[in-house]
Amino acid sequence: MPSVIERASTGRAKCRACGQAIARGDERFGEALPNAYGDGDAMFWFHVPCAACARPEGLLPVLEQSSVSGKERARLEELARAGVAQGRLCRILRAERASSGRARCRHCRELIEQGAWRISLQIFEEGRFTPVGTIHASCGVGYFGSEPPLERFTLPNNQLSPDELAQVARLMRDGAAHSVQLKGLAKAGTEEPEAKSSRKTS
Repeated sequence: MPSVIERASTGRAKCRACGQAIARGDERFGEALPNAYGDGDAMFWFHVPCAACARPEGLLPVLEQSSVSGKERARLEELARAGVAQGRLCRILRAERASSGRARCRHCRELIEQGAWRISLQIFEEGRFTPVGTIHASCGVGYFGSEPPLERFTLPNNQLSPDELAQVARLMRDGAAHSVQLKGLAKAGTEEPEAKSSRKTS
């Protein structure tokens, strides 16, 4: 069962990365992965932009053989290649306001104030996406290693307004301008060991 990019024949499948339905007629990426519940492979469906952000290694070889061309193909390839080069970018799920003040930032380990902008993270392991916490938007550059493209915050599950996107971008840039002394560690920019992941780029 080969991986494929095709038009969705129905609107019933949901994107594995963002959890939103893939509309009938929209292009979708089907990644063939080992079936956790039986023999052979199972098909995992994604919006193509979601796959470029969250499953770049699987998408790139299929994209090269697909009918996607021009500016759209260049855009998708840029997103995917950035994810391959900087694996943590693939963890971005959405930018959102913190619903409480109880969660700690995975980067600086400080509490994220209720209502503050944060970035929700997930990793892909054992055939599924698993939430792995959140970071302050202002810690984004420190955590990812560079400023993530804002397109990664405009996927189907994260339709932010232009003003909201601008706020997130401003926080990331402001945070990058200040070094972060992480709690309990001697050097800024050092982070706790990562949770075990199937991604080699983790």
